[in-house]
Amino acid sequence: MPDPAPAHPPSVYLTLPDGQELRGRLLARRWTPAGWRYRVAVTLWSATATGVEPADYTLWVPAEDRAYLRPDDGADYTHVPTEGPPSHPYLAPPPPEADMHWAWTTEQTRAAGPGSRPTGLVIHEYGCEHAPPGGPELTLDQALTAYARTGARACQSCAAAEVLTRL
Repeated sequence: MPDPAPAHPPSVYLTLPDGQELRGRLLARRWTPAGWRYRVAVTLWSATATGVEPADYTLWVPAEDRAYLRPDDGADYTHVPTEGPPSHPYLAPPPPEADMHWAWTTEQTRAAGPGSRPTGLVIHEYGCEHAPPGGPELTLDQALTAYARTGARACQSCAAAEVLTRL
C-alpha cells in the first residue's frame, strides 16, 4: 500500500527540453517495466476566456536520467507515495541478462478508408498480426505517450492492452 500523501509535496527541479528549469512538486513515484517514473506538478500560465492565470500541470517523468529532474537540496522525499515493483512476475523487474528490447508501433484509424480524416490511433506490440506493415518502431515511453493521446486505444489482440492499460 502506498504511503499517505504528504501535506505539502516536496519540491524538485524539472528541466524542459529547451533547457529551462522549473521548480515543481514531487507528487508520486511509480515503478514501470521501463524503470522508475516520478509524477511532477508544475505551475504554468494558461490562457483562459477572461485572460491569463496560473494552472497546475502534472506529468510522469523518467527518473533514471538526471537530465529531466534533480532533487531540491534539503527537501524530504521520505513521505512521497511510492508504488514499488509489482509482485506479478509479468511486470516484475527483469533479470540482468534479459533482452529488454520490446517495441511498439501505431496504426492510424480513419473514418472511411484511405485519404479520409484520421479518427484515432491504435497502439500494437511490434510484430502484431493486426499492425500495419512497416510502421514506426516505438519504445515503451513513446508508446505510453501515444496511448495518452485523445482517441488512442490499445490493440486487444496483442500485449498492448495488457501492458499499456496497467501503466
